[in-house]
Amino acid sequence: MSANSQRKVASDAIGNSKMHYEGSHKEKSNYGLTTRVALARLHDDIKKLLREHEATYAKESLYRKLRSAFVKPSDTPLGWPAISATLLTMIALLIADAYLAAICVAVILSIDLCVVVRENNLRRTEIYRKTRQALADIRLAERDLCGDWQPFNYPHLCCPISPCVSLQWTYRDGNIVNLPWALLVRGDHIVLRPGHITPGPCTEVNGKRKFEMNEIYGPTQVNDPPVRPSARAPLPDLICILQTTPFLDNLHVILEQALKRPSTIYNQQRYLLVTKYIQQWGFICALFITFLAGFMRIHGLSSAPNAGRHPDEQHYWKYVFLETPAAAVIPLLPLIFPLMWISMNLWGVARLQCFLKVPQALLTKDSEKSFEEDLDTPTYDYDNISLLRSNVFRNWLQLWYGDSEVLPRSSNLVQVLGSITALCCIDKKGILSWPNPTAEKVFFLHDTDDERLDERSTSCSTLNTESNPTSQAASKDGGIMAEVLDLTHDQHCPFRLEFDDHEWKAHIKSLKPLGLAILLNTCSPLTHAHYAQFCGHVTAVAMLDKDLVPVTNRYALVDTSLTSFLHGRCLCELAKQIGFTDHATDRFTLEGQLASYRHLQPEVVRRDIRFARQLQLSSKVKVPFPHSLSVVMRENPGGYLSLFTQGTADIIMDFCDDFWDGKDLRPLSVQDRKKALDFYQRSALTAYCTAFSYRPLRHGIHGALNGSQHTGGPIAYLELPPESKIRMQHVDRAHCDFGSGHGHTKLSHSISTDSLLFSEAKDDHDINDVDGCFEMQCHQVFIGMVTMQYQAQTDIVQLVERLERACIRFVHFSKENELRSRVFSEKMGLESGWNCHISLLNEAADDKTSTNTGAPAAAAAATKNTYADKAHSCGAGFVGGISIDNNDDDLHRLLPPHNLESSKALSSSAPCAISNPDEYQMVQLSSTPPTRRSSASCGDNNSMKDVSLQLADDDVQNKAPADTTTNEQRQSDDSAMDENCRSMSIITESTEQSAPVHFDMSNRAKLPRGIENIRPHLEQVDNVPLQVSLFTDCSPEATRQMLDIMQSYGEIVVCLGSAASNANANIFLQADCSIAVEPLYPQVCQDVPAYTERNLVNNKLRLLRIKRDLNGEDKYGSHEPYTAEELLETGYYGNDEPQMRPMQASGNTVSPVYLSRVLNSLPCSISVCRDEPLSLVAIIELSRRFSSGLWNCIQYWACCAAALSAINILSTCLSLPPLLTPLMVIYLMCVPVPFIALSLAHIDVDPRTMNRATGKKQTEYDTRVFGFVLWCYGCKFIAPILVMILSYCAFMAHPIELIDVDEDKLHINLHIARIFSFLGILLHFVTISASFVDRDHSLWQRNPFRNSIWSFTCGCILVVHIIICIVQICLNDNYINEACSIWPAIVFLYSGSLLSLIITEICKWQEIKVNTRYQRRARLDFGTKLGMNSPF
Repeated sequence: MSANSQRKVASDAIGNSKMHYEGSHKEKSNYGLTTRVALARLHDDIKKLLREHEATYAKESLYRKLRSAFVKPSDTPLGWPAISATLLTMIALLIADAYLAAICVAVILSIDLCVVVRENNLRRTEIYRKTRQALADIRLAERDLCGDWQPFNYPHLCCPISPCVSLQWTYRDGNIVNLPWALLVRGDHIVLRPGHITPGPCTEVNGKRKFEMNEIYGPTQVNDPPVRPSARAPLPDLICILQTTPFLDNLHVILEQALKRPSTIYNQQRYLLVTKYIQQWGFICALFITFLAGFMRIHGLSSAPNAGRHPDEQHYWKYVFLETPAAAVIPLLPLIFPLMWISMNLWGVARLQCFLKVPQALLTKDSEKSFEEDLDTPTYDYDNISLLRSNVFRNWLQLWYGDSEVLPRSSNLVQVLGSITALCCIDKKGILSWPNPTAEKVFFLHDTDDERLDERSTSCSTLNTESNPTSQAASKDGGIMAEVLDLTHDQHCPFRLEFDDHEWKAHIKSLKPLGLAILLNTCSPLTHAHYAQFCGHVTAVAMLDKDLVPVTNRYALVDTSLTSFLHGRCLCELAKQIGFTDHATDRFTLEGQLASYRHLQPEVVRRDIRFARQLQLSSKVKVPFPHSLSVVMRENPGGYLSLFTQGTADIIMDFCDDFWDGKDLRPLSVQDRKKALDFYQRSALTAYCTAFSYRPLRHGIHGALNGSQHTGGPIAYLELPPESKIRMQHVDRAHCDFGSGHGHTKLSHSISTDSLLFSEAKDDHDINDVDGCFEMQCHQVFIGMVTMQYQAQTDIVQLVERLERACIRFVHFSKENELRSRVFSEKMGLESGWNCHISLLNEAADDKTSTNTGAPAAAAAATKNTYADKAHSCGAGFVGGISIDNNDDDLHRLLPPHNLESSKALSSSAPCAISNPDEYQMVQLSSTPPTRRSSASCGDNNSMKDVSLQLADDDVQNKAPADTTTNEQRQSDDSAMDENCRSMSIITESTEQSAPVHFDMSNRAKLPRGIENIRPHLEQVDNVPLQVSLFTDCSPEATRQMLDIMQSYGEIVVCLGSAASNANANIFLQADCSIAVEPLYPQVCQDVPAYTERNLVNNKLRLLRIKRDLNGEDKYGSHEPYTAEELLETGYYGNDEPQMRPMQASGNTVSPVYLSRVLNSLPCSISVCRDEPLSLVAIIELSRRFSSGLWNCIQYWACCAAALSAINILSTCLSLPPLLTPLMVIYLMCVPVPFIALSLAHIDVDPRTMNRATGKKQTEYDTRVFGFVLWCYGCKFIAPILVMILSYCAFMAHPIELIDVDEDKLHINLHIARIFSFLGILLHFVTISASFVDRDHSLWQRNPFRNSIWSFTCGCILVVHIIICIVQICLNDNYINEACSIWPAIVFLYSGSLLSLIITEICKWQEIKVNTRYQRRARLDFGTKLGMNSPF
């Protein structure tokens, strides 16, 4: 029942919000486009731009297309030098009459050229094909699916603004919807709200105003601060027509920059090893040595056996200078290497695609586990995923055909993830953190004397009470202490909370009013619409002063790059924890809403600049914008009116004269205010702090200040003077109870309920004037404060830890300042010691802001130049700005005259000032503590009677008992009062331990500040900026530049960002590869979903199924809506709820949010939703294993090629014929060697894979590394080379006659030598390959036959060639007889494989030792951030 009621309230709230925003535009219902027309226009605009780029590519000449396929050696496995060498070799073979070998080389080269040219064409057009896939989804939605789209399929209209989500109010199908930015089209009618940025060039419907792209709608000038409370009308919402389709700008950049990503480390290593060392240097060396040996032979400087002489002496030069060098260089030619390289890379991508699409069974959680139990077990079982080779093969074929879903050619995901050194996340809310902040601390004041009287001091001592000697001393006099209760957030639920202290219920009486205030104000669905509009007004007002950050109680507006963002905040769960049920607010009705704000004084700005310097912060501390929102609630039955207020503590404390201690009202002393304000000021540095207050009312309010109750009528907000002491000069003191029962001649801190009720106008009419509304907010009762903070999601914390083990740096590019960013980075587990963060904010921009510390008018003038081209003057409401509409008589009477005097800047600090009388009146307080009159009201109704509390346990109204006893009033002296009024440091002794910041928030290391100083620091000082895990104050351009700097220093960067933001396209394109994540959308309340797609689930799948049925392709029967395979892919197999889900959904649900994600993620290899079970660690581990196997394969292939070439070169140097003929070498390098190499690409699962460090790109040539590689791999293959040459010399009895051989039979021995050597080379290669199976273990530690693919491949190759060898020998009797006479050479040839194995294992053992040392050094370098300016 409660759940249904909750959903009903949420739906009603949605309806009320829509009625509010749509009611003001009833006459404009014909505005806007239909969804079908808008999607068609979006499709046509994208298609037109795509065709332009495709036409530009088609107009390129054939020469340029061919040249682009071979000109960049790191991107192509076949370069111009290799092609030229192959052509020369082919010509030499033709001249030498080796026609068959020449034809084979020509055919292989032709195939290579075709494949490489085709791959280059597919790579250059890859982004075009992916864009066409997106166009297909848009066309499908336009024709068949958009008819089912409803307004609730779009994000909620009052959805809190997040920097990770780009939304725009737009008319679609006659309704205002919160449209994703990417779906906006030319001709759309958008609703431009104050403080918001235009999505593109647009014109107001009446043609009066025009806005450029990214222009801020707000005032260009600010009025002088009022000297008395004044009504301010908000800027009106403007209906504008978009002139262009905004997404086209991003698409143009994507299509232009998609091919400009840096080369992967494996492409660079492949170029270095294969292209440069083997195909260029090796080819030249082999050619030079063979030509030199041939020159010596031709001039008789060396003797050759008769078998080595060409039968035709006239053509002997061809044999010496053409055929012999060709046999030596053929192994060094590319041959089928380009095919093998391309196929292997596509196979790796196919495996990754299959891995992402494999449905994973959901591991059921134990729902009965308590809150304290460890719930960090993985939701999906990644270790037992098996990839069917049939599925991988099918994906592989699709990639060969040109599938571009993961951009396998322009951004090789497997190679990048296999060598990643930095995972950079550029968005926080909804990706790293939960989308909504949750309560972290609760602050309130209570009396410890009552606890001692109740004999509860023992239990109180265990509470999390934050006090100090000052408050302890105060407790001796009055016993008032500041209590702070901590709350813990459930990591598996976005809103669930629990108090840390098990005895928190001892403070239940202090918490009950706070819970009720939360439900009636903060989380009331009736206030969402009005509050969203108020936030827009505050954003527009605060926009003119960059020293101010509007931080509102439910929505925090964070100033970043001239943009204010709204962060949704819901405290319903806190109220539920306190004990309120879903029906606690049923007896209350909303009578009115009153919003107030005021500007800060310049002294506050200067104070915070000093504070920033004190903390050695690189960016200035932003000051919360003072504001409040009050709701007038009527309780039924009885009709009692109550005012519940929430806002920033500085303005709330000015409204309050008393506080609720859980039993009675107590006056707020100077020390009490100091405690509360210190807690607020320190909490506001790193969290979002909201204060709550209450008072009973006698009269309601009506008119413009009443908020949104009068639908369609004018709305006004109350602007207060910036100096809080001005408040007392305008209070009608005749309505207040002065000095009754006190020895005071000024306003007492103790206000009885009678004075609260009768401090307003004496008539019985509702209040409609500014002074009356202002007085209504005075004399409130302070309830408490709540701090909120964004909590890191558990999987992110685990990801950071596991990435650190793998020596992958997690780098967070935060848009917030250093304080907030650092607090959240610690929640994720990032290091926060020395050299922990760098601000990318330019010094010039911040210095310009730092000088802006004059009066608010001067601040506005200083920033006017900055915003002049980004904002238009306000359309209504601001004094001196424009005239008021004559029809709005009520609003016209409320607005102040145009000739108000500007207030003078006073010395008092606004957030620290308190309510006190005129500064010219000096009053001496009595030295003896005066008695305080009872706070009980007349009759049976006490001061808190109107706070009706319905608790979950008993559903009984709890009234605060009337306290008829007198209490001792606390004494405060004039010096403390005066000092508090003047100026108060943000850090005081009284709250030194009560602040939420328990560590040094500054970064004392001398690190560069500003993106323009990063590169000079790296060049001249140290590399610490490359090892920092947190960058703050990041703009999109600064983030892109920082990624570029990281890449230029060898970092392999993967970017993780929001798929719903329009600012990430350039950053996605800069990274080596990118992963787009659809973030969790913030909710206006936990009971109101951000959006829902229940009515659209699998709509694309259903449509395709219907079309198959109509085409007669149904094999399963029309009663089955889906096939079993399709159900497994979507996760809905056998149940309504997903039981099996792949890491990446197949896109079977086409919705507005889905289309937006598809468009924004075009430059990304992977695009997923945040709630999908994507495991970055799992795909990195898979990519590492495959990349390691790929490089293992290439290394073995290169070593075999070098060994074959060395054998023929040594044969030539010994004046012997080539041991291997050109045809034999071509066969070896095209069939057995590639097959053995490919079998080595299989790497078994090893838990140590994710504990190794991957190296950075080598930006400089390292001779030591080259020498080690040459020594290590040369030694492995030196044994087969020597064994082959010695056996060959024995067969030919030259140059040393080891066996008595008849010279007349040397030609027979040559054939026999080649037959047995061919098999011997394969045997040696297979033996050596055993050490390549597992590079980290010796043969006696791990059996190589565990690799079944390698075992089968090598076994088949050996068996086949043994049979061929036996057949060749047996077919000729002369071969048999001669072989029997030289059997020792044959035995030595084959038994030498054991020697090769021993030498290879010795080299491998040494290689493992070197790699172990390298891993230790790499891990040490990864974990060390000590630079030149570090303290050690």
